Amino acid sequence: MEVIYDNLVGQELVAVDTVQLKSEHKAELPTNAKKVMGVTCQVLAQTSTVQANEVTIGGNLVMRLVFINELDKYDSQDIVQPYEKKLTVKDLTGISNISGDAQIMSCQWDIQDNALQVSVILNVTINGVKEKNTRLVSDLAGEVEVRKLEQKILTFNAALDDQFEIEEQIDLDSNCEGVLGVDTNAFIKDVAASEGKVAVKGVVAVNIIGVKTVDGNTVPYNTVNEIEFAKSLVVTGTTAEDLATGAVKVNGVNVHVENGNKGSILVLKIELKFRGCSYVYKNCQSVVDAISFDKELAFETSQFEHVEILPQVNTTVDLENNMNLPANMPYLARVLAVDGVSINNLEVNAADGKAVLTGVLVANVLVENEEHLASNYLAEAPFQTHVRWDALDGEYQINATVVPLLLNVKARRGVELLLDAKLGISLQASTTKVTTMVTSVVVGKDKTDDGSAIRIYIIGDKENLWDLAKRTNLSCAELLKQNPNLENGCTPGERIVVYRHEKVAL
Repeated sequence: MEVIYDNLVGQELVAVDTVQLKSEHKAELPTNAKKVMGVTCQVLAQTSTVQANEVTIGGNLVMRLVFINELDKYDSQDIVQPYEKKLTVKDLTGISNISGDAQIMSCQWDIQDNALQVSVILNVTINGVKEKNTRLVSDLAGEVEVRKLEQKILTFNAALDDQFEIEEQIDLDSNCEGVLGVDTNAFIKDVAASEGKVAVKGVVAVNIIGVKTVDGNTVPYNTVNEIEFAKSLVVTGTTAEDLATGAVKVNGVNVHVENGNKGSILVLKIELKFRGCSYVYKNCQSVVDAISFDKELAFETSQFEHVEILPQVNTTVDLENNMNLPANMPYLARVLAVDGVSINNLEVNAADGKAVLTGVLVANVLVENEEHLASNYLAEAPFQTHVRWDALDGEYQINATVVPLLLNVKARRGVELLLDAKLGISLQASTTKVTTMVTSVVVGKDKTDDGSAIRIYIIGDKENLWDLAKRTNLSCAELLKQNPNLENGCTPGERIVVYRHEKVAL
C-alpha cells in the first residue's frame, strides 16, 4: 500500500495586538488669534516600520484652529506636528507583513499661557500574516477503499497597499468671502476581485467651512460635496471567485482657491491611501478514513484551524438625534458651522442575522446666541443602528469602519440641537473553523480471517454504508451488490447477509 501526501500551505491575516496610546502636543497660537473658537484633529501620512519585536507607528497630527482674528473676523490655521510611537509586541514568530494603523478615538484641547495644548487618544491596531503549513494524506494506493474530504479553504493571498490622488474643482457659493478649512472623509462603496485585479470604488465627502456676511457680520457656514473615485490594483493570482476587502483613508489634502468664470473655485488635490487584503480559494482533498482489506490501518489526525470570512458589506445609514443643551448654555439663535466630525466608542455585535452598531457621533459645533456672540460646543450624540446580514450569526467576529459623510445641525427652540447625519459603514466578519485532517497513516500487521464465508450482520444505530463496510471489511460497492436494499439507506436493526472473500478487488 502506498500513502500519498500533500502539503496544505495557507496564510491568514491576524490581529497581533490592539492598544490605545496617548499623544500630547503643544503649539503656539497664531499672533493674530484673539479667541479660539474650535480645534479639530486629523491623522495624515501614516507610516509603520518593524524592527525585531518593536513596531514604530508614525504620521502627522493636523490641528486646525478656527479663531477670531484682530479684525474681529473668522480665520483659521492648520498646525502640523509629527508624532511617533513605539510598541513592543511580545511574539512575532511566524508572522510577516506586519503593519500598523492608528485612528483618533478622542481629542481634547485647552489654551494655557497663550499656547494650544492638545491631548489625543489613538487606537492602534497591529496586523500581520501568519503562515500555516500542514502535511495531509491526500490518497492511498493499493488494496484499499478511501473516503475523502473535498473542500475549499479560503487563504490569505496578498496585502493591498496603494496610494493615489484625485483632483476636483468645486464651485463656491456666490456670497462666499473665504474658506476657513476643508474636512475630508473617505468611504469604500465596493471592493471586488477579478482576474489579476482588485477594483476599488468609493466616495470622498468634502465638508467646506466658508465665511459669508450676514446682517453686516462675518459668520461661518457649511457646504458638503461628494467626490466619487475608482481605482484598479494589479494583484497576481486573484480570480472573480476570490474575495477582496479593505478601507480607504485620506492621507493628505492640498487646497487653494482660484477665480473662475462664475466666481470662486475651490481646487482640491486629495491623496488617498487604500489598505486591504485579497483572499483566494484553494481546493483541498484529503483522506478522512480508509478500509484496507489485508492490512490493519492506524490514523493520526490533527486539528486544522483556518479563518473563514464573509464578503465585505458596504452601506450607508441615516441618523437623526435631538439633543438637549446644558442648562447653563445661553439661548441659541443659530448654528454657524460644524467641523471635526468623528465616531467614538464604536462597538459592533452580531445578532439575529444583523450587525448591531453602537457608538457616539462627535462634532465641534460653532453656535451663536441671541446676543450675536459665538461660542464652540462639543456635541456628543449616542447612536445605535443595525445592518441586515442574513449570513451572519453569533460565531462571527465583526470589524466595522464607520465614516461620517454628512452632518447637518440646526438650533431648535434655543435649547436643542437637531442632528441629521449620513454614515458610511463597512463591515467585515470572520470566524475560525476547525477541521480534523488525517496527517499520517501507519500500515500494520495482516488482518486475520475468521474462516466463515457467510455472516449475518445486524445494522446498529446511526450506522451508514461506510460504517458497515469497515465492520465487515468489504467495499461499499461489494456490500451494495450483495444487499441492493442498502441503496435506500441503512435501517437500524435490519439484518444483512455478508459473503466474505479472501481479497476484494476494487
